[in-house]
Amino acid sequence: MSAAHGSLSFQEQIDYFKGKTNLPTRAWTDIYAAEHDWAFVVAGTTRRDLLADMRGAVEKAITNGRTLEQFRTDFDKIVSQHGWEYNGGRGWRTRTIFETNLRQSYNAGREAQMADPELRKARPYGLYRHGDSANPRPKHLAWDGTVLPLDDAWWSTHTPQNGWGCKCKKFMLSERDVERQGLKVGPAPAVEYEDRTIGVNSPNGPRTVRVPVGIDPGFEYAPGQSRLTSAVPPLRAYDPLPEPGGRTSSVQGAGLPNRQPAGPLPAPRQASADRLLPTGLTDQEYVGRFLGEFGATEAKPVVFRDKVGDGVVVGRDLFTNAKTGALKVSKRGHARELLLLADALIDPDEVWVRLEWQYAQNKAVVRRRYISRFQVDGEAVPALAVFEVGSDGWDGITTFAPDADNPEYLEQLRLGVRLYRRPESGQ
Repeated sequence: MSAAHGSLSFQEQIDYFKGKTNLPTRAWTDIYAAEHDWAFVVAGTTRRDLLADMRGAVEKAITNGRTLEQFRTDFDKIVSQHGWEYNGGRGWRTRTIFETNLRQSYNAGREAQMADPELRKARPYGLYRHGDSANPRPKHLAWDGTVLPLDDAWWSTHTPQNGWGCKCKKFMLSERDVERQGLKVGPAPAVEYEDRTIGVNSPNGPRTVRVPVGIDPGFEYAPGQSRLTSAVPPLRAYDPLPEPGGRTSSVQGAGLPNRQPAGPLPAPRQASADRLLPTGLTDQEYVGRFLGEFGATEAKPVVFRDKVGDGVVVGRDLFTNAKTGALKVSKRGHARELLLLADALIDPDEVWVRLEWQYAQNKAVVRRRYISRFQVDGEAVPALAVFEVGSDGWDGITTFAPDADNPEYLEQLRLGVRLYRRPESGQ
Protein backbone atom coordinates (compact mmCIF):
# COMPACT_ATOMS: atom_id res chain seq x y z
CA MET A 1 0.00 0.00 0.00
CA SER A 2 1.36 3.41 -0.92
CA ALA A 3 0.11 6.86 -0.07
CA ALA A 4 -0.38 7.68 -3.73
CA HIS A 5 -3.40 9.71 -4.81
CA GLY A 6 -6.50 7.54 -5.11
CA SER A 7 -5.00 4.51 -3.34
CA LEU A 8 -7.14 2.48 -0.96
CA SER A 9 -6.72 3.16 2.71
CA PHE A 10 -6.62 0.61 5.55
CA GLN A 11 -8.41 0.44 8.89
CA GLU A 12 -5.57 1.65 11.12
CA GLN A 13 -5.15 4.70 8.90
CA ILE A 14 -8.88 5.45 8.99
CA ASP A 15 -9.06 4.93 12.76
CA TYR A 16 -6.11 7.27 13.31
CA PHE A 17 -7.71 10.09 11.36
CA LYS A 18 -11.15 9.58 12.90
CA GLY A 19 -9.56 9.78 16.35
CA LYS A 20 -8.60 13.42 15.80
CA THR A 21 -10.55 16.36 17.18
CA ASN A 22 -11.12 19.53 15.15
CA LEU A 23 -9.03 22.37 16.56
CA PRO A 24 -9.20 26.00 15.32
CA THR A 25 -5.85 27.65 14.57
CA ARG A 26 -4.59 30.92 13.19
CA ALA A 27 -1.23 29.67 11.86
CA TRP A 28 0.45 26.32 11.17
CA THR A 29 2.77 26.86 14.13
CA ASP A 30 -0.15 26.88 16.61
CA ILE A 31 -0.15 23.06 16.58
CA TYR A 32 3.27 21.45 16.44
CA ALA A 33 4.78 18.01 15.85
CA ALA A 34 3.08 15.19 17.81
CA GLU A 35 0.14 17.47 18.66
CA HIS A 36 -1.10 16.56 15.17
CA ASP A 37 -1.73 13.02 16.45
CA TRP A 38 -4.66 14.47 18.38
CA ALA A 39 -5.86 17.46 16.39
CA PHE A 40 -7.19 18.06 12.89
CA VAL A 41 -6.27 21.57 11.79
CA VAL A 42 -6.30 23.70 8.68
CA ALA A 43 -3.99 26.64 9.31
CA GLY A 44 -5.90 29.92 9.51
CA THR A 45 -9.27 28.23 10.09
CA THR A 46 -10.86 29.40 13.34
CA ARG A 47 -14.53 28.72 12.61
CA ARG A 48 -15.78 25.34 13.73
CA ASP A 49 -18.36 24.90 10.95
CA LEU A 50 -15.77 25.59 8.24
CA LEU A 51 -13.25 23.31 9.92
CA ALA A 52 -15.84 20.52 10.24
CA ASP A 53 -16.67 20.67 6.53
CA MET A 54 -12.99 20.67 5.57
CA ARG A 55 -12.38 17.71 7.86
CA GLY A 56 -15.25 15.86 6.18
CA ALA A 57 -13.67 16.37 2.76
CA VAL A 58 -10.30 15.06 3.97
CA GLU A 59 -11.91 12.09 5.72
CA LYS A 60 -13.79 11.23 2.54
CA ALA A 61 -10.52 11.35 0.60
CA ILE A 62 -8.81 9.03 3.08
CA THR A 63 -11.68 6.59 3.52
CA ASN A 64 -12.72 6.34 -0.13
CA GLY A 65 -9.34 6.73 -1.78
CA ARG A 66 -10.23 9.94 -3.63
CA THR A 67 -7.80 11.84 -5.83
CA LEU A 68 -6.39 15.31 -5.35
CA GLU A 69 -8.63 16.67 -8.12
CA GLN A 70 -11.71 15.18 -6.43
CA PHE A 71 -10.64 16.77 -3.13
CA ARG A 72 -10.17 20.12 -4.89
CA THR A 73 -13.78 19.98 -6.09
CA ASP A 74 -14.95 19.56 -2.46
CA PHE A 75 -12.51 22.27 -1.33
CA ASP A 76 -13.93 24.79 -3.80
CA LYS A 77 -17.49 24.11 -2.67
CA ILE A 78 -16.57 24.57 1.00
CA VAL A 79 -14.66 27.80 0.34
CA SER A 80 -17.58 29.20 -1.64
CA GLN A 81 -20.16 28.17 0.96
CA HIS A 82 -18.30 29.75 3.88
CA GLY A 83 -16.75 32.71 2.07
CA TRP A 84 -13.32 31.72 3.35
CA GLU A 85 -10.41 33.92 2.32
CA TYR A 86 -7.34 31.74 2.73
CA ASN A 87 -3.64 32.45 2.33
CA GLY A 88 -1.66 30.97 -0.56
CA GLY A 89 -2.68 29.83 -4.00
CA ARG A 90 -5.39 27.22 -4.50
CA GLY A 91 -3.04 24.65 -6.02
CA TRP A 92 -0.47 24.85 -3.25
CA ARG A 93 -3.02 25.05 -0.43
CA THR A 94 -5.11 22.09 -1.57
CA ARG A 95 -2.06 19.93 -2.23
CA THR A 96 -0.62 20.69 1.22
CA ILE A 97 -3.87 19.85 3.03
CA PHE A 98 -4.53 16.73 0.95
CA GLU A 99 -1.05 15.20 0.81
CA THR A 100 0.02 15.95 4.37
CA ASN A 101 -3.13 14.44 5.88
CA LEU A 102 -3.07 11.38 3.62
CA ARG A 103 0.63 10.67 4.11
CA GLN A 104 0.71 11.25 7.86
CA SER A 105 -2.45 9.22 8.49
CA TYR A 106 -0.92 6.44 6.37
CA ASN A 107 2.35 6.63 8.32
CA ALA A 108 0.53 6.64 11.67
CA GLY A 109 -1.57 3.66 10.59
CA ARG A 110 1.56 1.76 9.62
CA GLU A 111 3.12 2.59 13.00
CA ALA A 112 0.05 1.13 14.70
CA GLN A 113 0.48 -2.05 12.66
CA MET A 114 4.19 -2.20 13.47
CA ALA A 115 3.39 -2.00 17.19
CA ASP A 116 1.87 -5.52 17.09
CA PRO A 117 4.13 -7.67 19.36
CA GLU A 118 3.90 -10.82 17.23
CA LEU A 119 4.68 -8.92 14.05
CA ARG A 120 7.67 -7.27 15.69
CA LYS A 121 9.05 -10.66 16.67
CA ALA A 122 8.92 -11.81 13.06
CA ARG A 123 10.10 -8.49 11.61
CA PRO A 124 12.14 -6.63 14.22
CA TYR A 125 13.87 -4.14 11.92
CA GLY A 126 12.88 -0.94 10.18
CA LEU A 127 14.19 0.09 6.75
CA TYR A 128 14.34 3.72 5.61
CA ARG A 129 13.66 4.21 1.91
CA HIS A 130 13.91 7.51 0.06
CA GLY A 131 10.85 8.44 -1.98
CA ASP A 132 10.62 9.82 -5.48
CA SER A 133 10.53 13.53 -4.65
CA ALA A 134 11.30 15.79 -7.60
CA ASN A 135 13.88 17.67 -5.54
CA PRO A 136 15.38 15.11 -3.13
CA ARG A 137 16.85 16.33 0.12
CA PRO A 138 20.52 15.30 0.51
CA LYS A 139 20.02 14.05 4.06
CA HIS A 140 17.03 11.92 3.08
CA LEU A 141 19.06 10.39 0.26
CA ALA A 142 21.88 9.66 2.73
CA TRP A 143 19.45 7.83 5.04
CA ASP A 144 18.20 5.58 2.22
CA GLY A 145 18.94 1.94 3.08
CA THR A 146 19.34 2.56 6.83
CA VAL A 147 18.29 -0.56 8.78
CA LEU A 148 17.78 -0.36 12.54
CA PRO A 149 15.84 -2.23 15.21
CA LEU A 150 12.31 -0.82 15.43
CA ASP A 151 12.93 0.24 19.03
CA ASP A 152 16.04 2.25 18.14
CA ALA A 153 15.74 5.84 19.38
CA TRP A 154 16.63 7.15 15.89
CA TRP A 155 13.13 6.30 14.64
CA SER A 156 11.51 8.57 17.26
CA THR A 157 12.66 11.62 15.27
CA HIS A 158 13.35 10.22 11.79
CA THR A 159 10.26 8.14 10.98
CA PRO A 160 8.80 9.55 7.73
CA GLN A 161 7.24 11.93 6.77
CA ASN A 162 10.28 14.14 7.48
CA GLY A 163 9.28 17.37 5.79
CA TRP A 164 6.76 19.13 3.58
CA GLY A 165 6.25 17.02 0.47
CA CYS A 166 8.58 14.27 1.75
CA LYS A 167 7.72 10.86 0.22
CA CYS A 168 10.17 8.72 2.21
CA LYS A 169 8.85 5.49 3.71
CA LYS A 170 9.63 3.04 6.51
CA PHE A 171 9.30 -0.71 6.03
CA MET A 172 9.50 -3.69 8.39
CA LEU A 173 12.14 -6.37 7.77
CA SER A 174 12.89 -9.83 9.08
CA GLU A 175 16.40 -11.23 9.57
CA ARG A 176 15.95 -13.10 6.32
CA ASP A 177 14.86 -9.92 4.51
CA VAL A 178 18.04 -8.19 5.64
CA GLU A 179 20.24 -11.02 4.37
CA ARG A 180 18.37 -11.47 1.07
CA GLN A 181 18.56 -7.76 0.23
CA GLY A 182 22.23 -7.52 1.18
CA LEU A 183 21.56 -4.92 3.88
CA LYS A 184 23.35 -4.26 7.15
CA VAL A 185 21.80 -3.50 10.52
CA GLY A 186 23.08 -0.22 12.02
CA PRO A 187 24.70 1.79 13.21
CA ALA A 188 22.22 4.66 13.40
CA PRO A 189 23.20 7.75 11.39
CA ALA A 190 24.65 10.49 13.54
CA VAL A 191 22.06 13.06 14.59
CA GLU A 192 23.00 16.73 14.56
CA TYR A 193 20.59 19.34 15.84
CA GLU A 194 20.04 22.90 14.77
CA ASP A 195 17.91 25.80 15.98
CA ARG A 196 15.22 26.96 13.55
CA THR A 197 12.96 29.99 13.79
CA ILE A 198 9.30 29.39 12.92
CA GLY A 199 6.18 31.52 12.96
CA VAL A 200 7.79 34.76 11.75
CA ASN A 201 4.44 35.80 10.26
CA SER A 202 2.31 34.09 12.90
CA PRO A 203 -0.12 36.22 14.95
CA ASN A 204 1.56 34.81 18.08
CA GLY A 205 5.01 35.78 16.85
CA PRO A 206 8.16 33.77 16.11
CA ARG A 207 9.74 31.13 18.30
CA THR A 208 12.81 28.90 18.11
CA VAL A 209 12.62 25.12 17.87
CA ARG A 210 15.43 22.56 17.91
CA VAL A 211 15.25 19.91 15.18
CA PRO A 212 17.57 17.29 13.66
CA VAL A 213 19.44 18.56 10.61
CA GLY A 214 17.58 17.44 7.48
CA ILE A 215 14.10 17.41 9.04
CA ASP A 216 11.62 20.26 8.58
CA PRO A 217 10.34 21.84 11.82
CA GLY A 218 7.18 20.07 12.96
CA PHE A 219 8.11 16.70 11.44
CA GLU A 220 10.63 15.56 14.08
CA TYR A 221 8.34 12.88 15.53
CA ALA A 222 6.99 9.43 14.69
CA PRO A 223 3.37 9.85 13.50
CA GLY A 224 0.89 8.17 15.83
CA GLN A 225 3.42 7.26 18.52
CA SER A 226 1.98 9.66 21.11
CA ARG A 227 -1.33 7.77 20.80
CA LEU A 228 0.40 4.47 21.43
CA THR A 229 2.38 5.68 24.45
CA SER A 230 -0.32 7.67 26.31
CA ALA A 231 -2.78 4.93 27.19
CA VAL A 232 -2.04 5.05 30.93
CA PRO A 233 -4.37 7.67 32.47
CA PRO A 234 -3.25 10.16 35.11
CA LEU A 235 -4.64 10.01 38.64
CA ARG A 236 -7.27 12.67 37.84
CA ALA A 237 -9.12 12.80 34.54
CA TYR A 238 -9.97 16.51 34.69
CA ASP A 239 -9.21 19.53 36.85
CA PRO A 240 -11.74 22.37 36.78
CA LEU A 241 -10.70 25.95 36.20
CA PRO A 242 -8.00 26.73 38.75
CA GLU A 243 -9.04 28.98 41.62
CA PRO A 244 -6.59 31.72 42.69
CA GLY A 245 -3.70 30.17 44.56
CA GLY A 246 -4.48 26.74 43.13
CA ARG A 247 -2.47 24.53 40.84
CA THR A 248 -2.59 24.54 37.08
CA SER A 249 -4.72 22.04 35.18
CA SER A 250 -3.18 18.59 34.83
CA VAL A 251 -5.01 17.60 31.66
CA GLN A 252 -2.19 18.38 29.24
CA GLY A 253 -1.75 14.79 28.08
CA ALA A 254 0.96 13.45 25.81
CA GLY A 255 1.01 15.22 22.48
CA LEU A 256 -1.59 17.83 23.42
CA PRO A 257 -0.99 21.54 22.77
CA ASN A 258 0.63 23.73 25.38
CA ARG A 259 0.76 27.50 25.65
CA GLN A 260 2.38 29.75 23.08
CA PRO A 261 4.35 32.87 24.15
CA ALA A 262 1.67 35.49 24.68
CA GLY A 263 2.96 38.56 26.52
CA PRO A 264 0.91 40.29 29.22
CA LEU A 265 -2.88 40.43 29.31
CA PRO A 266 -4.48 43.75 28.33
CA ALA A 267 -4.95 46.14 31.24
CA PRO A 268 -8.20 45.75 33.25
CA ARG A 269 -11.15 47.78 31.89
CA GLN A 270 -13.37 50.08 33.95
CA ALA A 271 -16.80 48.64 34.82
CA SER A 272 -19.76 50.15 36.61
CA ALA A 273 -20.77 48.85 40.03
CA ASP A 274 -24.16 47.86 38.63
CA ARG A 275 -22.45 44.99 36.82
CA LEU A 276 -22.64 43.27 40.21
CA LEU A 277 -26.12 41.88 40.84
CA PRO A 278 -27.81 42.33 44.21
CA THR A 279 -27.89 39.47 46.67
CA GLY A 280 -31.08 37.59 47.44
CA LEU A 281 -32.47 37.27 43.91
CA THR A 282 -34.24 34.07 42.90
CA ASP A 283 -32.57 31.61 40.55
CA GLN A 284 -34.99 32.66 37.80
CA GLU A 285 -34.05 36.32 38.27
CA TYR A 286 -30.32 35.60 38.13
CA VAL A 287 -30.75 33.47 35.01
CA GLY A 288 -32.97 36.08 33.37
CA ARG A 289 -30.41 38.84 33.91
CA PHE A 290 -27.61 36.72 32.43
CA LEU A 291 -29.63 35.56 29.42
CA GLY A 292 -30.85 39.10 28.78
CA GLU A 293 -27.29 40.18 28.02
CA PHE A 294 -27.47 37.99 24.91
CA GLY A 295 -31.09 38.63 23.97
CA ALA A 296 -32.10 35.16 25.17
CA THR A 297 -34.89 34.11 27.54
CA GLU A 298 -35.58 30.95 29.54
CA ALA A 299 -37.95 29.84 26.80
CA LYS A 300 -35.85 30.93 23.83
CA PRO A 301 -32.10 30.25 23.61
CA VAL A 302 -29.92 32.08 21.09
CA VAL A 303 -26.72 31.32 19.24
CA PHE A 304 -24.15 33.93 20.24
CA ARG A 305 -21.24 34.56 17.86
CA ASP A 306 -18.02 35.28 19.70
CA LYS A 307 -15.11 37.51 18.67
CA VAL A 308 -13.70 34.89 16.32
CA GLY A 309 -17.06 34.02 14.76
CA ASP A 310 -17.69 30.79 16.62
CA GLY A 311 -21.14 29.97 17.96
CA VAL A 312 -22.06 29.45 21.61
CA VAL A 313 -25.64 28.44 22.44
CA VAL A 314 -26.85 30.58 25.34
CA GLY A 315 -30.02 29.46 27.14
CA ARG A 316 -31.60 28.19 30.33
CA ASP A 317 -29.82 24.83 30.04
CA LEU A 318 -26.53 26.52 30.95
CA PHE A 319 -27.84 26.62 34.51
CA THR A 320 -29.90 23.43 34.59
CA ASN A 321 -29.09 20.31 36.56
CA ALA A 322 -28.79 17.57 33.94
CA LYS A 323 -30.44 14.95 36.15
CA THR A 324 -33.28 16.90 37.78
CA GLY A 325 -33.90 19.72 35.31
CA ALA A 326 -33.83 22.22 38.19
CA LEU A 327 -31.97 25.51 37.97
CA LYS A 328 -28.54 25.55 39.59
CA VAL A 329 -27.40 29.14 39.47
CA SER A 330 -25.29 29.78 42.56
CA LYS A 331 -22.38 27.75 41.27
CA ARG A 332 -19.41 28.40 43.59
CA GLY A 333 -21.36 31.29 45.11
CA HIS A 334 -20.70 33.66 42.20
CA ALA A 335 -24.30 34.48 41.22
CA ARG A 336 -23.78 38.21 41.88
CA GLU A 337 -20.99 38.29 39.29
CA LEU A 338 -22.91 36.61 36.46
CA LEU A 339 -22.92 39.80 34.38
CA LEU A 340 -19.14 39.90 34.52
CA LEU A 341 -19.15 36.31 33.26
CA ALA A 342 -21.39 37.43 30.39
CA ASP A 343 -18.99 40.32 29.70
CA ALA A 344 -16.11 37.84 29.46
CA LEU A 345 -17.94 35.94 26.73
CA ILE A 346 -19.21 39.01 24.86
CA ASP A 347 -16.07 41.17 24.95
CA PRO A 348 -13.11 39.14 26.22
CA ASP A 349 -9.55 40.28 26.70
CA GLU A 350 -8.38 37.02 25.16
CA VAL A 351 -9.84 33.85 23.66
CA TRP A 352 -7.87 30.62 23.96
CA VAL A 353 -8.64 27.21 22.51
CA ARG A 354 -7.06 23.95 23.57
CA LEU A 355 -7.45 20.21 23.19
CA GLU A 356 -7.93 18.03 26.28
CA TRP A 357 -7.86 14.26 26.41
CA GLN A 358 -10.68 12.95 28.62
CA TYR A 359 -9.41 9.58 29.80
CA ALA A 360 -12.66 8.53 31.48
CA GLN A 361 -14.58 8.96 28.20
CA ASN A 362 -11.58 7.98 26.00
CA LYS A 363 -12.03 11.00 23.76
CA ALA A 364 -10.58 14.42 23.03
CA VAL A 365 -12.52 17.60 23.79
CA VAL A 366 -11.93 21.08 22.37
CA ARG A 367 -12.43 23.82 24.95
CA ARG A 368 -12.60 27.60 24.45
CA ARG A 369 -11.60 29.88 27.29
CA TYR A 370 -12.68 33.55 27.42
CA ILE A 371 -10.67 35.69 29.85
CA SER A 372 -11.48 39.25 30.99
CA ARG A 373 -10.43 41.58 33.80
CA PHE A 374 -12.45 44.57 35.05
CA GLN A 375 -11.79 47.32 37.54
CA VAL A 376 -15.25 47.58 39.08
CA ASP A 377 -16.20 50.88 40.73
CA GLY A 378 -15.85 50.61 44.51
CA GLU A 379 -13.75 47.44 44.43
CA ALA A 380 -10.14 47.53 45.64
CA VAL A 381 -8.76 44.91 43.26
CA PRO A 382 -9.66 44.01 39.65
CA ALA A 383 -12.28 41.37 38.98
CA LEU A 384 -11.32 38.33 36.94
CA ALA A 385 -14.00 36.59 34.87
CA VAL A 386 -13.37 33.39 32.90
CA PHE A 387 -15.96 31.55 30.81
CA GLU A 388 -14.98 28.17 29.37
CA VAL A 389 -17.09 26.03 27.07
CA GLY A 390 -16.63 22.69 25.30
CA SER A 391 -18.68 19.87 23.88
CA ASP A 392 -18.80 18.34 27.38
CA GLY A 393 -20.24 21.44 29.07
CA TRP A 394 -19.12 24.76 30.46
CA ASP A 395 -17.40 26.15 33.52
CA GLY A 396 -16.79 29.62 34.87
CA ILE A 397 -15.06 31.57 37.62
CA THR A 398 -15.40 35.15 38.82
CA THR A 399 -13.27 36.48 41.62
CA PHE A 400 -12.00 39.62 43.30
CA ALA A 401 -9.26 37.75 45.17
CA PRO A 402 -5.86 39.52 45.07
CA ASP A 403 -4.25 36.38 43.67
CA ALA A 404 -6.41 36.72 40.56
CA ASP A 405 -4.21 39.59 39.34
CA ASN A 406 -1.03 37.63 39.97
CA PRO A 407 0.84 37.00 36.67
CA GLU A 408 1.76 33.48 37.78
CA TYR A 409 -1.89 32.56 38.36
CA LEU A 410 -3.05 34.22 35.13
CA GLU A 411 -0.55 32.14 33.15
CA GLN A 412 -2.29 29.01 34.42
CA LEU A 413 -5.37 30.14 32.51
CA ARG A 414 -3.65 30.96 29.22
CA LEU A 415 -3.28 27.48 27.76
CA GLY A 416 -3.49 26.24 24.18
CA VAL A 417 -3.73 28.51 21.13
CA ARG A 418 -4.70 32.16 21.46
CA LEU A 419 -7.28 33.06 18.81
CA TYR A 420 -8.04 36.63 19.90
CA ARG A 421 -6.59 39.47 21.93
CA ARG A 422 -8.49 42.68 22.67
CA PRO A 423 -6.72 45.66 21.09
CA GLU A 424 -5.78 48.34 23.60
CA SER A 425 -5.99 52.06 22.97
CA GLY A 426 -2.88 53.41 21.28
CA GLN A 427 -2.05 50.07 19.62
